[in-house]
Order: sequence, then structure tokens, then C-alpha cells
Amino acid sequence: MIAAMRTSAVRAATRRPMSTTSAPKMHKAKDTWGELVKTRPPPGHDHTVFEPPYSTPVIAAFTIGIISTGYGMMYFGMRHQQYKQGYWK
Repeated sequence: MIAAMRTSAVRAATRRPMSTTSAPKMHKAKDTWGELVKTRPPPGHDHTVFEPPYSTPVIAAFTIGIISTGYGMMYFGMRHQQYKQGYWK
């Protein structure tokens, strides 16, 4: 048993040989900067992620739907666990 422990300790402490495969390619912004600049909006353009105008009823329905869905999933998950573990009958 001691020999097995010594063998495993020696194996853990030895360094593995370097890989013979090539190193991963480094992607740098300077290599593709020209293509990146082409995708930007023109100068003077306020570039927001979500550009208005927004429809208030649509946004309200979407927000209420997301909150209701999240609440419902949490409630029914908790309800399932309560029944499964026998706290509720």
C-alpha cells in the first residue's frame, strides 16, 4: 500500500511534457480593426441599444408577462416541492 501511495505521489509531482500541438491562435483587435470600424454607426448618431419610440401598452404587457411568468414558475416549483416532501397534503 505504501508503494502505491509513493507511486501516485511521484506521478502527481512530476511535470507533464509540453504538448506537441501548435499554440492556440490569438485574436487581436488590431488585426481586424478596419472591419470593426465599418460596423459602427456614422458620427453624430446616438447609438442606444433600444431606440425609441416604444409602444407603452406593448412594453407594459411584456413586463407584466415576464414578471407573472417568473412568479408562476417559482410558486409552482415551491408548491411541487411542498407536496413531494409531504409538507402539504
